[in-house]
Amino acid sequence: MIDRYAIHSTFQEITERYGLTGEEEFMIPNFNASPSQSLPVITHTNSKEITFVNWAIISEMANNKTVSPKLLSIPIDTVLKKNSIKNALVKSRCIIPCNGFFAWKQYGKKRKVPHYFKHPEMQIVSMVGIWEEYEDIDGKIKKTFKILIKPNSTGNVEFGNLTPVLIKKDDEKKFIDDYSTIDELVDIIMKEDIHKELINYSVSSMITNPKYNRKELIEPHAQVDQLGNYTLFE
Repeated sequence: MIDRYAIHSTFQEITERYGLTGEEEFMIPNFNASPSQSLPVITHTNSKEITFVNWAIISEMANNKTVSPKLLSIPIDTVLKKNSIKNALVKSRCIIPCNGFFAWKQYGKKRKVPHYFKHPEMQIVSMVGIWEEYEDIDGKIKKTFKILIKPNSTGNVEFGNLTPVLIKKDDEKKFIDDYSTIDELVDIIMKEDIHKELINYSVSSMITNPKYNRKELIEPHAQVDQLGNYTLFE
């Protein structure tokens, strides 16, 4: 499962990275992208501009409550088994730019430590997801997105059985264009190459507070070993 990531690149950096157009907007660096926040994505239906879409649920409905994991992400096996979700991948897919994402490493039965995963050479990597559009009670059109997740086959089993789907830079254009078939899309999202290139390190537990948004959240943070000693080493 994924419930936090970072997108601190500027609007200009994102548009240059993906070759986008559109009028520049101001973006606050987000080191703690959390459910219900409005976040930059690139939709299949508007692939030349950044679109701001709420993750999982619109903020007005969140009311500081914990958002169900089912709203945050969609397992890839669900995409393959359910025609409705498979059709959504064809019609409503999106790329979610991120600088890195957070995952919790299990230490013993009760303690988990957050780690930050990023690519050592690429500032921005691409998660993928599915977005949907609906009309609220006031008749306003709202959009939300979910992140695709798949079985974790990178060997980092202590971080859980699932990991967000990342796609290679060379596959981004094909993923977002109008001509890719469902088989081609599935082939792209099932690739493992980029996951094996990621590095990770322990970070501050303040990441659990969605209102806390500082650069220190993505900086290495000493973890506590099983004896209660602080260490930066595994």
